[in-house]
Amino acid sequence: GKGGFLNIIVYAVINIIISVPGLYGYAAVIFNHPVFADRMNALPKLVIFSSCMHQLGFTLFSSLPFAIGTVQDAGLIFLSAMSNIIAEDILNSGGTAEEVVSTTLVLLPLGTAALGLVLVVMGKFRLADAVSYLPMPVVGGYLAFIGYFCLMAGVALCISESMMELKDWAYLFDPHNLLLAVPGLGAGLVLTYISRTATNEMMLPVAMIVIPAVFYAIIFATGAGIEGAREGGWVGEVMPPVPVTDLFQLVDLSLVRWALVSKCIATWIGMVFVVSFASCLDVAAISMDMGEALDTNRELATVGICNFISGCTIGFTGSYIFSQTIFTYRTGCHSKWIGILIMIMFICVVVSTVNFLQVAPLFFLGSTLIFIGYDLLYEWLIEVRHKLLLTEYFVLLATFVAIHIIGIDAGILFGVIVAVVDFVFTTARVSSLTKVQKRSRAVWKPEDWKLLDVHGYNPQCPKIVTFELKGSVFFGTSLQLLSDITDEIGLDPASEEDRMDMAMMSPHRGGYMLTK
Repeated sequence: GKGGFLNIIVYAVINIIISVPGLYGYAAVIFNHPVFADRMNALPKLVIFSSCMHQLGFTLFSSLPFAIGTVQDAGLIFLSAMSNIIAEDILNSGGTAEEVVSTTLVLLPLGTAALGLVLVVMGKFRLADAVSYLPMPVVGGYLAFIGYFCLMAGVALCISESMMELKDWAYLFDPHNLLLAVPGLGAGLVLTYISRTATNEMMLPVAMIVIPAVFYAIIFATGAGIEGAREGGWVGEVMPPVPVTDLFQLVDLSLVRWALVSKCIATWIGMVFVVSFASCLDVAAISMDMGEALDTNRELATVGICNFISGCTIGFTGSYIFSQTIFTYRTGCHSKWIGILIMIMFICVVVSTVNFLQVAPLFFLGSTLIFIGYDLLYEWLIEVRHKLLLTEYFVLLATFVAIHIIGIDAGILFGVIVAVVDFVFTTARVSSLTKVQKRSRAVWKPEDWKLLDVHGYNPQCPKIVTFELKGSVFFGTSLQLLSDITDEIGLDPASEEDRMDMAMMSPHRGGYMLTK
């Protein structure tokens, strides 16, 4: 690695600064049902401990010594959906909060461990390509919904209210709630802007230190202090400290409602597809940024091992954190020590009896979720428009809206059906070949441009001809298209020389040459 052990410590601390506030936000998403409110001094620590277990798996098994992995956003909505299914079912049948917590902290980790085993099998039998059959616009619609959900959860954290439905935005009509939410919305916007425009990668962690520092400076300069801020709703209520030994006492196996497994299975299946797809995307993105090929199947199996370890230790779904892995790669600290130090720091946070929620500004914790929300919404509703066909973008929007209306599982299924219908209509269209007038937009030397103009683009006998192909090309129609092209450019199939040119022009020959 570059720079020695001191640099490794510095970059490990930066990764923790970025991770921990977000993990508190993730806990607020997973356990967003009001029944969990009294235990929010303990539940975030389970999410952080789970992230420690993920990091352990990546440090031991990843091919990348600098890999960073924690609980990740891809599975959040599914975990939240399952925790809400469990809570509503138990409470509606007259059950207790203890039953809800015990059942949730058994079934969600079991689902995580089972997900891990599925990913290991997929990686072992090299089935990562099968994940690609889930249409990308459908996954894009789901990721946009994650963005919306993180935005809503971030606002909920700012105002200390439970927000799960569209109607819950009405909380912001209360002037005090709006006052509490605006700094979080603004800070999230600042973090999003910095992450997308800053050329120095240190800017984001610096901003995440400056934002709460400014808050503390203001409350102490005005004489309000922490207690005054608490009365105003800017920091969380004082809750009893939670020793690490108490975390695992949250689960009482005798209170677990095992029958609820059947009600969560459909959501779990959706989670398997989406988490595996998102993990493959993360691996591909890391590979592209590094400029080196990675074995997607091996890395998918590594993600599976990490989820199995996490699930067996009352943990939750996770994967590579693309942004932090690439950040660490670019620092030059390509050492497993960075992962080891991150684990040690995670453990320190878990062991500490300080409740982060009662000392950290809630708008700052909320802003980390709002930042993720802004980023995902911008990427998958605005940026992606120029990368998709209009019909594909419609599939994405249809999936996004459908998840809002009919839920995650049914919404994704609806999106897949719309994508299949779109594919059928698109491929059913007969392919057409049209000659179009196009010229090179490259900057040429005057003599080269004259040569192109006289010979390449000569109106009577051009040497360069451009065709526009619309529709899908099937094996049966490719020969007819080849015949049409030869007619257009005047090649004679009877000529030996022209037959060689036609063979080089064949799409099958071209594909072969590309693979050589």
